[in-house]
Amino acid sequence: MERLRCKLKLKNHEVFTLVLIITGASRLFACGPTFPNNLLNGGDASVLAAPVVNFSGELEQMKLGPPKFTANITTNSYTVDTMEADVSDLHAALKKAGVETREKERILKAYRAEREKLRLNAETMARWRRDEWSWEDGSYKKKDKGSAPNLEEITIVPGLPEEFADYFRGSIAYHRGETNDARIIWQALLDRPKSERHFRSTWAAFMLGQLCGPEESESAISYFAQVRTLAREGFADTLGLAAASFGQEARVDLKQNKFEPAIEFYLQQYSAGDPSAIGSLGFAARDALREGTGELPNLAKNPRTQRLITAYIISRGKERPVLGEHAQDVIKTWLDAVETAEVRDVESAEQLALAAYQNGDMDLAQRWIDRAPSTPTAQWLQAKLLLRDGKLDRAASLLAHVVRLFPLEPRSTNEVAETSLKDNLYMPFSDYYPDTGLVANQILGELGVLHLARREYQESLDALLRSGHWMDAAYVAERVLTVDELKTYVNRNWPAMDDREAPAPKLESADAELSYNQETNTAKQEIRYLLARRLTRLCRGGEAREYYPKELQPRYAFLILALNTGRDETLPAETRATALFKAATITRHEGMELLGTELAPDYAVHGGSFDYGVDVDCRTNNPNGSVLSATPDELHRYTQNHADPEARYHYRYQAAFIALEAAKLMPNNSDATARVLCTAGSWLKRRDPETADLFYKALVRRCRNTAIGAEADRKRWFPELDEQGNLLPPVLKKQPEAASPPEVAEPMQENLDEPMTNPVIEISQ
Repeated sequence: MERLRCKLKLKNHEVFTLVLIITGASRLFACGPTFPNNLLNGGDASVLAAPVVNFSGELEQMKLGPPKFTANITTNSYTVDTMEADVSDLHAALKKAGVETREKERILKAYRAEREKLRLNAETMARWRRDEWSWEDGSYKKKDKGSAPNLEEITIVPGLPEEFADYFRGSIAYHRGETNDARIIWQALLDRPKSERHFRSTWAAFMLGQLCGPEESESAISYFAQVRTLAREGFADTLGLAAASFGQEARVDLKQNKFEPAIEFYLQQYSAGDPSAIGSLGFAARDALREGTGELPNLAKNPRTQRLITAYIISRGKERPVLGEHAQDVIKTWLDAVETAEVRDVESAEQLALAAYQNGDMDLAQRWIDRAPSTPTAQWLQAKLLLRDGKLDRAASLLAHVVRLFPLEPRSTNEVAETSLKDNLYMPFSDYYPDTGLVANQILGELGVLHLARREYQESLDALLRSGHWMDAAYVAERVLTVDELKTYVNRNWPAMDDREAPAPKLESADAELSYNQETNTAKQEIRYLLARRLTRLCRGGEAREYYPKELQPRYAFLILALNTGRDETLPAETRATALFKAATITRHEGMELLGTELAPDYAVHGGSFDYGVDVDCRTNNPNGSVLSATPDELHRYTQNHADPEARYHYRYQAAFIALEAAKLMPNNSDATARVLCTAGSWLKRRDPETADLFYKALVRRCRNTAIGAEADRKRWFPELDEQGNLLPPVLKKQPEAASPPEVAEPMQENLDEPMTNPVIEISQ
């Protein structure tokens, strides 16, 4: 087999890489921590990567106290919910006034119809405003939309209570663009006696605040404060305008760079249950960092604004485009301000340690860690700092402790527990994988990488496998551990639950469909299955069967039966040849499932479709690898534990040479012999014409007097056969061939008939 291996040439991936570059997908497969199921290719960077937090989760942990008001969460569009609240309030007002039922129904029906006109106009106007720009000739251009849609005639329903009639008149004027008239009408409503404006006072005050221009900020603030005062005094607030007024007043403050009161008001809005406050708080924190340098010391001293801004920073991780190109300097300024403010509480210290680590200030990160040494996140960051300093033993010891603080099992739904910073952490992978990654899996995976660097190979496999980093685990299992080490580990940690074997097949049942759903497997099934294929590749097929998934055992057993029959020298040559060719056919067409490598060269992890994953190139040539680079022992093991041959789809070579064994038992110038040699060579002709040439020469030399052999001799390469192994009729139009036979010296006859020196599967079970 060494002779065969020296003839093989590993194929490069230039075409595949070019396609990835063209499609913009190459970032997924480059060396580095961009693929979520891959830590080892990333070198140190994948283990030293900083987590980020869920911003809304951090807000939930802030002690804001009981809400003063309750927000109204819209279930439909805002215009629909507003109309429904309006009609509902009218119904309550008519009932309170003792209006007779028939009259009440008339008023409600008529008012809804008029109110619907206003709603439809509002939505039409919104669409008209949105449709202002169009994309033409590679740029946005303003459209000539014509005049705005007109509001159709709307009447005030007779019998409508006066406060509703006043508010509705103001609404009509507002939607017609007559804002001054609307102001006058709504202010007049507020000037009514309290007993005459129970239902529409908060609405009028809120809209008057909305109508104030930039130069009327004090008036706007006064109106929004009035909304809350009215709600506290018992005036109706069906729409939750008191809670919404916090956000509106915060917006006024934010426009004037009054960051501290703006953040406080947004926090009140959030406390009231308004989810829109989350985004507003993020904008406020961003603007405070970018525009409010002079106010940062005061913001740092205020515990609530300090927690909020720090939470915003650590929710951004390394990607902070919203803070501009000087994000690192901006964050450093904030961290200095907080340190000057002498913040001492443990929760803040843990947050700030993460912020400093994300920002690359490791000395500052260490100072904050020292103020919160026992918290889970601080200990995790401490392990990373130890690793950065090359203190692998201490880092591994601490990380082993941290793993227990971040359990993989999710908390029971019935378990009530306080959340902390560690419960909001996640790992940002890449633009292509925006979903969050569980930090528990990341930490255990990091421990697995450290074990590998310390040559603790079984411990490394166990951590990587249990953390869900399958390609990393497969690399250790397939290329670093010896097969006996792997078998010992699997038997100890992942024993079979059901020892019942699939029934032994009959040699005639060769046409059964192979079915195996790899996507539904567990870690236990996958590692046992990987071991099964590795044992098979190493000629230890008798040990392999129990590790195969139950659905694959019949096909595997059939392969073994075919090989045993073919290599039983007591049987007739014809019987043996038939069995061997069946074994070769199974190996060719089901070899990925029965003996393919999980990673290189076959990449069964991707069904053979792609050739990316953890490999020795990224382990040795990674610019991010210094502390955690591959050790000489790891690299030595990698070279020892390989497929035979180390070539893409290696099982096709195995299949071809099993077929060659069958051909040796068959007579020359036989149609059956010609079919076997032509079929086996065709399995390799496109990918490796140099090796396929061995079969071509055997076909011509041994079977020149057959139709297949004569056509091969005429064509100077393999002819095309149909599914039954018969020659296909020649095509009239000349078509390009997939490959041409290489110019090689004609081998000796004895070399062509020489069996494989390393047969694929042992004969006896």
